[in-house]
Amino acid sequence: MLEEKIKWNEKYAKNFISKPSPLLKYIPPKKAKALDLAGGIGANAEILLQKGYDVTLIDISDIAISKITLPIKKICLDLDNYIIPQNEYDVILMIKYFNLNLLRQIPKALKKDGFFVFKTGGKYSIEKDLFFDIFKNFQTLHFKEDFEYVGVKKVEG
Repeated sequence: MLEEKIKWNEKYAKNFISKPSPLLKYIPPKKAKALDLAGGIGANAEILLQKGYDVTLIDISDIAISKITLPIKKICLDLDNYIIPQNEYDVILMIKYFNLNLLRQIPKALKKDGFFVFKTGGKYSIEKDLFFDIFKNFQTLHFKEDFEYVGVKKVEG
């Protein structure tokens, strides 16, 4: 959506500073693949890279993408119609972003024992029952009602 791209480009054009999420402390170091959805300027991707992950970051803002100097795969696109490859990733992040279509894809996109890190709030929200129905095959490592979640995929499905 063009309006979203303009909004985020304006935000990132103003020397926006982003801090990595403290939820990344739950992700162990590993040589594996990670996907950062709506990853902005790469603060979380940098932590995953330091932990040994091969990171793909997707964001709608070409300005944010252009500011990333990390040796990661960067993709500039609107996530509204994105299809995540199945059984592809060991870690997926959806932090300060919400897209129900993508959320429903994550259980199939993660490999067994893969980690999902999710944080949302404000205008973005999801019913707790719906969320845990989607992630019923996950072991919860962390959960807060204002919607922070870290889980590990334990069963295929």
